[in-house]
Amino acid sequence: MIGYREPYPGGIVDLRGVLQWSIRKINDRLHGRDYSFTRQDFLDLAKSIRLINWMAERSAHNRWYQRMVAGLFGPVEHPKVQSRVIPLHAQVHKSKNAVIPYQLVDDFIDRARFRIILDECICRRGMACTHYPIEFGCIMLGEGARVMLTNHHGREASAEQAKAHVRKAEEHGLVVFAAHAKFEMQAMGVPEDLRHRFIELCFCCPCCCLAMKNIRYYPPDVKKHNFINVGYVAKALPECTGCNRCVAACPAGAIQVNGTKVWVQEDVCIGCGICQLTCKEGVIRLVQVGKPKGELLDYFEGRLQLDLS
Repeated sequence: MIGYREPYPGGIVDLRGVLQWSIRKINDRLHGRDYSFTRQDFLDLAKSIRLINWMAERSAHNRWYQRMVAGLFGPVEHPKVQSRVIPLHAQVHKSKNAVIPYQLVDDFIDRARFRIILDECICRRGMACTHYPIEFGCIMLGEGARVMLTNHHGREASAEQAKAHVRKAEEHGLVVFAAHAKFEMQAMGVPEDLRHRFIELCFCCPCCCLAMKNIRYYPPDVKKHNFINVGYVAKALPECTGCNRCVAACPAGAIQVNGTKVWVQEDVCIGCGICQLTCKEGVIRLVQVGKPKGELLDYFEGRLQLDLS
């Protein structure tokens, strides 16, 4: 157990907001009302991000927490969450016949019939982030995303506008997660018959993002099968002097100290590129391993679609 000495920073206000959101949604279902994801729902769920992060930091090694996470993410055969990590802000080295990360994302955006850019990030809002812009939101793709536009949480975007938004993510040093998460879709009111036509492009910071902040605490099966990179891993060069900045920065806990140098556990690395961005000496780099797939959608399982136009 990681101790409970520090009280929950959000206090009773956050807990009340999460409870109120749950009651509202249960009432909607009991009375047959159409699900709507209002501004208040957004703010209440943002509070739950802080609550879950707090629980993870203090309870990650408890069996009940591990079982809860495994249940939320689902079994390997039928995952409830699929996340693919795309290292846009880090240059990839020594790649032959590689699918460039920008190419994967640009093609992904081009193939979607409908796109919106959210007005802010729910994780950074919940954590009151001071390091990255709260108003820099995710991109939602596919027909299932229209519910977010209906409730005025974002703006419809052309393919070029969406790709420009991705380029800004690089400037901010954010990591791109392409994600398909059933519980998030349910929380945001995506209609069940359109959930196979909905994928998020999340722009995550290591200090607030629910996935990145807690990935090292998840059970091994969850990490291995739910957070998959698109074929990139980090490697430390022999010139490494062991400053250890990358060790603290790695969200997956994949970098270990070996004497005066560091080494990367490739089977744990999610290929996000934060280590390369952090390394001041330029001695840790991303390389592509294995044969790349043709497009980003190929990295997902099931009948996911982007409503090709």
